[in-house]
Amino acid sequence: MWRDTARRIIRARQRLGWVSFVAHHEIHGTPCTSKLSMEILGRRVVEFLDELPLVPAACILLVSRCTEYADAKKDEIKSLVTAVKGCLPSSCALVGCVGAGIIGTGDGGFSEEVEMAEGVTLLLMPQIEGVSANVINLSLTEVKNNRNFKGRWEKSLKIPSDGTVKCVFLLAKGDTYNLDVIGKVASGIWKVCNFEGDDKSGDKSDVVIIGGLVESFLMVDNEVRNAGVVGLALAGNVEAISMVHHGETAEGVQQSLKQLRQSGIPCEKNTACFMVSCIGRGEKFYSAKNVETGIFRQEFPGIPVVGFFGNGELGLDLHSCERKLERDNHFLHSYSSVFCLCSLSSQSNNDSLTRRRVKGTVAIHAEETSDAKEKPCSSMSA
Repeated sequence: MWRDTARRIIRARQRLGWVSFVAHHEIHGTPCTSKLSMEILGRRVVEFLDELPLVPAACILLVSRCTEYADAKKDEIKSLVTAVKGCLPSSCALVGCVGAGIIGTGDGGFSEEVEMAEGVTLLLMPQIEGVSANVINLSLTEVKNNRNFKGRWEKSLKIPSDGTVKCVFLLAKGDTYNLDVIGKVASGIWKVCNFEGDDKSGDKSDVVIIGGLVESFLMVDNEVRNAGVVGLALAGNVEAISMVHHGETAEGVQQSLKQLRQSGIPCEKNTACFMVSCIGRGEKFYSAKNVETGIFRQEFPGIPVVGFFGNGELGLDLHSCERKLERDNHFLHSYSSVFCLCSLSSQSNNDSLTRRRVKGTVAIHAEETSDAKEKPCSSMSA
């Protein structure tokens, strides 16, 4: 065991960056039960993790189910989570969800959008000095009771409140009476991470928040839940920038991503992209597969992307509200795709990271005409 650990540490020093994986299969060619389908995907994940080239600090696990198995059984998902956790260090945080579609990057940097099919994707965050991954795990009751009290949010979120949190990835499953659950948590994170601005114009924050409402189960460490909010809050030497796209053409997506490219965030092996897209987009929307991820790969070659198709997207638009939070649903979007670039930097690179720092987040509603003016990305958090 210690030899395996030593080899992983050596390989991690040689390759310090995010690691991604995606696998899927069609049940129509080889009919199988829902349980067997999950076992097949589980074996492929374990095979990948057994050859893992780094010691991960955090893992995002996202699962897609086909129409026939849309009503996934909790014990099947629990078995998958147990298998994945068994391959990871005990200190590695895990969050994830089950939905109608996933987005992942596999061998050769090829990204895929797996919709209404049996699939699984992973994104593994490396252990880097000066960067921490903090798990968020809230019940619907906790979210409801916290209301607008900053002290309650600090106690339940259990994330740093000293301004070091730079990027938060959220997954939420509500019920008929708690459809705005993810917006309330985003509001709470905003309150906890706020700090008093030098110009005394009010509280400011450069935390970037991305997420969405999921179709089925939530996962957090060894637990599989039917409802609540889970997520990862990345703190320390982290840069992040997010973009919300509402356009309806491939050209509009490319224009938005070109603007995102102008943000200046480093596109290196320690950079990854979180993506949340409306369940109404994807292949049926564009009449073609992998349109948005294909364009992302053109603009950001070598950057892994992971995400899912949700029933509501969350992306913090600081630009439109002038850094002032007005209401919970300000964070929420529909019929959109949200992209978030997240870059990690070791302690030794912190000085250069600070010099590149630009505050905030950007939301882009791309023009669909060829003569539309390109807006520079207004912000970045570090």
